Amino acid sequence: MRKQPRRPWRLLSNAAVLALLGAWYFTLAPTAFGGPSGYIEVVGHSMDGTYATGDLILTHRKHTYATGDIIAFRANDAGGQVIHRITGGDGTTGYITQGDNNPDADPWHPTDDQIIGAAQMRFAGKAWVMHLPRQPWFAGLTAGLITLLVLGWDARPRRDDSPVEDVSGAVDAEASTTTLESADMTAPGARR
Repeated sequence: MRKQPRRPWRLLSNAAVLALLGAWYFTLAPTAFGGPSGYIEVVGHSMDGTYATGDLILTHRKHTYATGDIIAFRANDAGGQVIHRITGGDGTTGYITQGDNNPDADPWHPTDDQIIGAAQMRFAGKAWVMHLPRQPWFAGLTAGLITLLVLGWDARPRRDDSPVEDVSGAVDAEASTTTLESADMTAPGARR
């Protein structure tokens, strides 16, 4: 009974996929999944000149923030999010924030635990991507792709793990039996 050796490339590809997923989780996973990043859609004109309505902002959580940082934070208990610049204050008593296009400071004073993250990257006009999961066609497309993936996975050829018999001995035995029978028939005095 022989076991087929496991292919090393299969192990390496699995390790590479796990490494990529780990890197994604620790760098780009949303805070909703326990990751360090937030994805904020800019709505309104308070940050005109820096950001525009429809921009997608990638934020990253930090331990503390400084004056001049653009931060996204929860403005109230209802979950409203605001993205403005820090103009003063600190993380324990609350930061003073203000939109770049606003003449006055905000009425909110977010603390470090209310901040989603500091702005890291701007994707101009790409906030529409965040609305895709709400579209019915997107749900249908996703369900269809998952179905194809499952059916494709189920239809893939499977490795046979049953024991492999050594059939070479059986073939040799049959060949020698045939040879003996032929020899018996051609031997002198053999009957036909």
